[in-house]
Amino acid sequence: MQDTNGAAPEAAGFFRFLRLAVSLIMIIIAQGMLTLFVGFFAAFMQFFSSRYFWGDLARVYPLDKLIAIGADYLIAGALFALAWFGVWWMLYGLSGNGRIRCFPLLLLSAYSTFLLLFLQVNPVYNPEAMIPSSAGEATFIVCMGMSAAVLFPFYSAGVYYFVLKPVTRPRKRYRFLLLCSVFSIAGLALLPLLWQLAPGLYPGLLGYPE
Repeated sequence: MQDTNGAAPEAAGFFRFLRLAVSLIMIIIAQGMLTLFVGFFAAFMQFFSSRYFWGDLARVYPLDKLIAIGADYLIAGALFALAWFGVWWMLYGLSGNGRIRCFPLLLLSAYSTFLLLFLQVNPVYNPEAMIPSSAGEATFIVCMGMSAAVLFPFYSAGVYYFVLKPVTRPRKRYRFLLLCSVFSIAGLALLPLLWQLAPGLYPGLLGYPE
Protein backbone atom coordinates (compact mmCIF):
# COMPACT_ATOMS: atom_id res chain seq x y z
CA MET A 1 0.00 0.00 0.00
CA GLN A 2 2.83 2.38 0.83
CA ASP A 3 4.50 1.60 -2.48
CA THR A 4 1.28 2.43 -4.33
CA ASN A 5 0.83 5.72 -2.47
CA GLY A 6 4.45 6.61 -3.08
CA ALA A 7 4.23 5.91 -6.80
CA ALA A 8 1.21 8.16 -7.34
CA PRO A 9 2.93 11.44 -6.35
CA GLU A 10 5.97 10.47 -8.43
CA ALA A 11 3.77 9.84 -11.46
CA ALA A 12 1.91 13.11 -10.92
CA GLY A 13 5.20 14.96 -10.59
CA PHE A 14 6.51 13.38 -13.77
CA PHE A 15 3.43 14.41 -15.73
CA ARG A 16 3.65 17.97 -14.39
CA PHE A 17 7.27 18.11 -15.49
CA LEU A 18 6.35 16.66 -18.89
CA ARG A 19 3.56 19.21 -19.32
CA LEU A 20 5.96 22.04 -18.43
CA ALA A 21 8.59 20.72 -20.85
CA VAL A 22 6.03 20.54 -23.66
CA SER A 23 4.88 24.10 -22.87
CA LEU A 24 8.46 25.37 -23.00
CA ILE A 25 9.06 23.68 -26.34
CA MET A 26 5.80 25.11 -27.69
CA ILE A 27 6.77 28.60 -26.52
CA ILE A 28 10.21 28.42 -28.13
CA ILE A 29 8.79 27.15 -31.43
CA ALA A 30 6.01 29.76 -31.37
CA GLN A 31 8.50 32.57 -30.76
CA GLY A 32 10.72 31.41 -33.60
CA MET A 33 7.86 31.10 -36.07
CA LEU A 34 6.12 34.33 -35.06
CA THR A 35 9.32 36.39 -35.03
CA LEU A 36 10.32 35.18 -38.48
CA PHE A 37 6.79 35.64 -39.85
CA VAL A 38 6.40 39.17 -38.52
CA GLY A 39 9.94 40.01 -39.65
CA PHE A 40 9.21 38.85 -43.19
CA PHE A 41 5.89 40.70 -43.11
CA ALA A 42 7.59 43.92 -42.00
CA ALA A 43 10.21 43.54 -44.73
CA PHE A 44 7.45 42.91 -47.28
CA MET A 45 5.67 46.07 -46.15
CA GLN A 46 8.84 48.03 -46.89
CA PHE A 47 8.51 47.00 -50.54
CA PHE A 48 5.43 49.24 -50.74
CA SER A 49 6.60 51.96 -48.36
CA SER A 50 10.29 52.30 -49.26
CA ARG A 51 9.49 55.63 -50.95
CA TYR A 52 9.06 57.09 -47.46
CA PHE A 53 12.76 56.72 -46.74
CA TRP A 54 14.36 58.14 -49.89
CA GLY A 55 14.79 61.72 -51.01
CA ASP A 56 16.10 65.05 -49.86
CA LEU A 57 14.18 64.86 -46.59
CA ALA A 58 15.52 61.47 -45.56
CA ARG A 59 16.84 62.88 -42.28
CA VAL A 60 13.89 65.14 -41.46
CA TYR A 61 10.63 63.51 -42.50
CA PRO A 62 7.55 65.64 -43.22
CA LEU A 63 4.33 64.98 -41.33
CA ASP A 64 2.68 62.84 -44.02
CA LYS A 65 5.69 60.51 -44.13
CA LEU A 66 5.85 60.35 -40.34
CA ILE A 67 2.19 59.31 -40.19
CA ALA A 68 2.74 56.59 -42.81
CA ILE A 69 5.87 55.31 -41.03
CA GLY A 70 4.02 55.28 -37.71
CA ALA A 71 1.13 53.37 -39.26
CA ASP A 72 3.48 50.69 -40.64
CA TYR A 73 5.17 50.49 -37.24
CA LEU A 74 1.86 49.98 -35.42
CA ILE A 75 0.57 47.43 -37.94
CA ALA A 76 3.66 45.25 -37.55
CA GLY A 77 3.53 45.64 -33.77
CA ALA A 78 -0.18 44.82 -33.66
CA LEU A 79 0.40 41.63 -35.64
CA PHE A 80 3.09 40.51 -33.19
CA ALA A 81 0.98 41.54 -30.18
CA LEU A 82 -2.17 39.77 -31.38
CA ALA A 83 -0.24 36.60 -32.15
CA TRP A 84 1.24 36.51 -28.65
CA PHE A 85 -2.09 37.31 -27.07
CA GLY A 86 -3.35 34.19 -28.82
CA VAL A 87 -0.44 32.11 -27.48
CA TRP A 88 -0.93 33.23 -23.88
CA TRP A 89 -4.71 32.87 -24.17
CA MET A 90 -4.30 29.31 -25.45
CA LEU A 91 -2.04 28.38 -22.52
CA TYR A 92 -4.45 30.10 -20.13
CA GLY A 93 -7.37 28.08 -21.54
CA LEU A 94 -5.43 24.81 -21.41
CA SER A 95 -4.50 25.35 -17.77
CA GLY A 96 -8.09 24.68 -16.70
CA ASN A 97 -7.68 26.60 -13.42
CA GLY A 98 -7.19 30.15 -14.69
CA ARG A 99 -3.48 30.09 -13.99
CA ILE A 100 -0.58 29.54 -16.40
CA ARG A 101 1.84 27.32 -14.52
CA CYS A 102 5.41 28.70 -14.33
CA PHE A 103 4.47 31.77 -16.39
CA PRO A 104 7.72 33.65 -15.56
CA LEU A 105 9.75 30.68 -16.84
CA LEU A 106 7.67 30.49 -20.03
CA LEU A 107 8.07 34.23 -20.56
CA LEU A 108 11.83 33.99 -20.01
CA SER A 109 12.05 31.19 -22.59
CA ALA A 110 10.07 33.20 -25.14
CA TYR A 111 12.11 36.34 -24.51
CA SER A 112 15.46 34.53 -24.67
CA THR A 113 14.47 32.97 -27.99
CA PHE A 114 13.54 36.37 -29.39
CA LEU A 115 16.82 37.92 -28.24
CA LEU A 116 18.81 35.08 -29.82
CA LEU A 117 17.02 35.66 -33.11
CA PHE A 118 17.33 39.44 -32.91
CA LEU A 119 21.06 39.27 -32.16
CA GLN A 120 21.53 37.71 -35.60
CA VAL A 121 20.57 41.04 -37.18
CA ASN A 122 23.58 42.65 -38.86
CA PRO A 123 22.48 45.35 -41.32
CA VAL A 124 25.01 45.78 -44.13
CA TYR A 125 24.35 47.77 -47.31
CA ASN A 126 24.23 45.68 -50.47
CA PRO A 127 24.11 47.87 -53.59
CA GLU A 128 23.75 44.78 -55.79
CA ALA A 129 20.44 43.80 -54.23
CA MET A 130 17.38 43.81 -56.46
CA ILE A 131 15.96 46.71 -54.43
CA PRO A 132 18.76 48.29 -52.35
CA SER A 133 17.70 49.58 -48.95
CA SER A 134 18.15 53.14 -47.74
CA ALA A 135 19.47 54.24 -44.36
CA GLY A 136 15.97 55.10 -43.13
CA GLU A 137 14.45 51.81 -44.27
CA ALA A 138 17.17 49.69 -42.64
CA THR A 139 17.02 51.77 -39.46
CA PHE A 140 13.25 51.36 -39.34
CA ILE A 141 13.49 47.56 -39.52
CA VAL A 142 16.12 47.53 -36.77
CA CYS A 143 14.00 49.86 -34.60
CA MET A 144 10.99 47.57 -34.86
CA GLY A 145 13.09 44.71 -33.55
CA MET A 146 14.53 46.88 -30.78
CA SER A 147 11.02 47.97 -29.80
CA ALA A 148 9.91 44.36 -29.50
CA ALA A 149 12.99 43.56 -27.41
CA VAL A 150 12.11 46.37 -24.98
CA LEU A 151 8.33 45.98 -24.83
CA PHE A 152 7.69 42.25 -25.29
CA PRO A 153 8.23 41.09 -21.68
CA PHE A 154 6.15 43.95 -20.25
CA TYR A 155 3.38 43.37 -22.80
CA SER A 156 3.27 39.63 -22.10
CA ALA A 157 3.15 40.23 -18.35
CA GLY A 158 0.35 42.74 -18.93
CA VAL A 159 -1.62 40.24 -21.00
CA TYR A 160 -1.43 37.62 -18.30
CA TYR A 161 -1.67 39.63 -15.09
CA PHE A 162 -3.91 42.46 -16.29
CA VAL A 163 -6.10 40.87 -19.00
CA LEU A 164 -6.34 37.08 -18.58
CA LYS A 165 -5.86 36.37 -14.88
CA PRO A 166 -8.20 38.92 -13.21
CA VAL A 167 -11.87 37.95 -12.98
CA THR A 168 -13.13 41.40 -11.98
CA ARG A 169 -14.66 44.06 -14.20
CA PRO A 170 -14.12 45.53 -16.73
CA ARG A 171 -14.32 42.63 -19.14
CA LYS A 172 -11.21 41.11 -20.62
CA ARG A 173 -11.80 42.67 -24.05
CA TYR A 174 -11.84 46.16 -22.59
CA ARG A 175 -8.74 45.54 -20.51
CA PHE A 176 -7.00 44.20 -23.64
CA LEU A 177 -7.95 47.29 -25.65
CA LEU A 178 -6.63 49.50 -22.85
CA LEU A 179 -3.40 47.50 -22.72
CA CYS A 180 -2.95 47.81 -26.50
CA SER A 181 -3.57 51.56 -26.35
CA VAL A 182 -0.94 52.00 -23.64
CA PHE A 183 1.67 49.99 -25.52
CA SER A 184 0.87 51.71 -28.82
CA ILE A 185 1.58 55.08 -27.22
CA ALA A 186 4.69 53.70 -25.50
CA GLY A 187 5.95 52.22 -28.77
CA LEU A 188 5.46 55.45 -30.73
CA ALA A 189 7.18 57.42 -27.97
CA LEU A 190 10.05 54.92 -27.96
CA LEU A 191 10.59 54.94 -31.74
CA PRO A 192 12.39 58.35 -32.01
CA LEU A 193 14.76 57.39 -29.18
CA LEU A 194 15.58 54.03 -30.75
CA TRP A 195 16.04 55.74 -34.13
CA GLN A 196 18.83 57.85 -32.60
CA LEU A 197 20.38 54.87 -30.80
CA ALA A 198 20.30 52.41 -33.70
CA PRO A 199 23.34 53.72 -35.68
CA GLY A 200 25.47 53.58 -32.55
CA LEU A 201 24.44 50.00 -31.79
CA TYR A 202 24.60 48.90 -35.44
CA PRO A 203 27.43 50.80 -37.18
CA GLY A 204 26.55 49.05 -40.45
CA LEU A 205 23.63 51.46 -40.79
CA LEU A 206 26.09 54.30 -41.34
CA GLY A 207 27.12 52.73 -44.65
CA TYR A 208 23.65 53.02 -46.19
CA PRO A 209 22.84 55.82 -48.62
CA GLU A 210 20.28 58.46 -47.67
